[in-house]
Parts: sequence; structure tokens; C-alpha cells
Amino acid sequence: MKVDEMELLVRVAETGSMTLAARQMHLTPAAVSAAVRRVEEAIGVRLFERTTRSLHPTDEGLVVLEGCQEVVERWERTLEEVRGAAQELVGTVHLSAPADTTYQILAPVVVAVAEDHPRLEVVVHSSDALQHLHREAIDMAIRYGSMQDSSLSARKLAESPGVLVAAPAYLERRGHPRAPEELAGHRCLTLQLASVAVTTWTLHGEGSVHEVSLGSPLCGDGYLARRLALAGVGIALKSLFDVIDDLEAGRLVRVLPAYTSPPMAIHAVFPSRRYLPARVRALDAALTTEFSARDARCEAWLRQT
Repeated sequence: MKVDEMELLVRVAETGSMTLAARQMHLTPAAVSAAVRRVEEAIGVRLFERTTRSLHPTDEGLVVLEGCQEVVERWERTLEEVRGAAQELVGTVHLSAPADTTYQILAPVVVAVAEDHPRLEVVVHSSDALQHLHREAIDMAIRYGSMQDSSLSARKLAESPGVLVAAPAYLERRGHPRAPEELAGHRCLTLQLASVAVTTWTLHGEGSVHEVSLGSPLCGDGYLARRLALAGVGIALKSLFDVIDDLEAGRLVRVLPAYTSPPMAIHAVFPSRRYLPARVRALDAALTTEFSARDARCEAWLRQT
């Protein structure tokens, strides 16, 4: 079996779809189907169970796929060693992140990486909805909150509480709420994330926990919530990580500073592969440096306030 055939089998298993695997490898679905059938006939084992709605590996297929994964990763590592560490990075990295994180944090890092490695292309998929790393061929993702998918590899970058913020102009016009219950009388920039309406804010402070129920969602993502807050439209509950620049510059100020939402972990997430190509490692290193510096700024700001 050739290495490219092994990679094809791995892609089919990861995406659960011959059509998606074909798209990622720039082949036709018919070519992928024929290649899988050819391998199955050559080794005398059925690798995938196929139905009209799903495709998943057989028990024998899982054994073969594990071996294929190891060979593909070893081959990629060997090519990098032969080409030499000093060689210019080439290829494409697909990066997924929430909208606000993309525009504020990732964009400058991606620009810097592109300047250092002109032949490396970083494609950023900006969405507050979780994207399927295998099906969408995502090499790396930035995700907030606890990790639900145990098949992914995750590394914690930082942890950030949620803070209530508003523009000075809004607070001059509407006044400062003095307790969490008074938020109901303000325009609160709640979210609609995909099919989930986030209209309840959980706030911890002064020895108590408050569940504040608010109105209908006003924003489709966190980026819009921050932009509306900056424009003086209302109060937003944002990760401190996302608004530290605005707080330091005075564009936003804390509302109910004695209260925060529970700290949320921020992870760098990768597909389940044990080996990361050099182009992904380069982007990961740059983002890790940026997140570490930003985390230190957030901690310093909290100590001062």
C-alpha cells in the first residue's frame, strides 16, 4: 500500500465521508471510493461499513487505520528531517477560532507569521460555532470552555473570567447598575450562538451566585457584542481576555466590578494526530507566545483593580 493511499484511508475515517475526504485531497468522490475498494480487495479485508447515512471503520479497519496513521506521521516527520529545519516553511494551515478572538488576537499573529514565512498560508475560519476539525480539515483551533470531545488533543493556553463591560457613554446615559438584579432594566447584549440562545448570565461575587435572566438574544457572535458595547449600545458579558485592550485604553469600563462569571479555560486544540507538521508547530508557537503575554496582562490588570 502506498503512503498516499494510507493518507486517503485516514482522511476517510477522520471525516466519516468519502465526499469530504475527496474534497480535502482534491480528488473526486468516485476516485476515493475506487481507491478504498482497491485497497480492500488487495488486503482481503473490509475496512469500512457503509450505509446511506454513515460510514465508519470495521474492527479490522481500525487496526489497519492505526497502522496507516503511524506510517503517514512517520513519513511526514522523515520528509521534514530530510529537507532540513532551516528550509522555508511551505503549505497551508487551517486555523479555527471565535470571531472576536480572530480579529483582536489572531490577526496580528497571522500577519507576523506570514511575513516570517512568505510561502506559508494561514487560512482562518472565524466562527463562534464549534467546527468539526476532521470534517473541515482544521489543523488547529482556539476554543473557550471545557473540552467535550475526547478524541481531540488540547493544550491549555490561559484561563479568563467573564467581566461585565460597557462604554462610558452608555453608563452616563443609562446609569450604573448597583446589583445584578438591576441588569434586567438595562440593554444587555446577549448572544445567539447557532441554535443556542445565551440569555442567562451567571455572576459570582460578594459571597453569592446570581443567575440573571435577560431578554431575547441581540447578537450573533461575541465580536458583534463587543462592537455594540463599544458603540454605547449596551452592557456585554465578555471574557477579560477579549476586552483587556479596551479596558486598558478606557474605551470600555467595568460594570458591577465585584462580580465575574466563572473563569473559562482557553485551549489550543488539534486533531487526534500525535505528530504536528512544522508549519502547524510554527503557528502554535507564535500563538502560545501571544496568549501568554495577554494572560499576564489580564492578571496584572485584575490585581490593580
